[in-house]
Amino acid sequence: MCDSARCPQATHHAGHRPVWAASAESKKVFIATIGRAQRTEKARLSTELARDERVLAEIDALTGTGA
Repeated sequence: MCDSARCPQATHHAGHRPVWAASAESKKVFIATIGRAQRTEKARLSTELARDERVLAEIDALTGTGA
């Protein structure tokens, strides 16, 4: 997956949406299993989840769809 924050040539198309959505769901599940002692890992994954959700919102806005 390309991320526009890291790759200036990245594009996000409706065809990419399932991959971003799967990535977001996996992160949500994993974050829910992280214990209190692993705050750094939880923060890192939360940041990545926010990026996934931002890209999904951008894809939805550009394609005029919502999922």
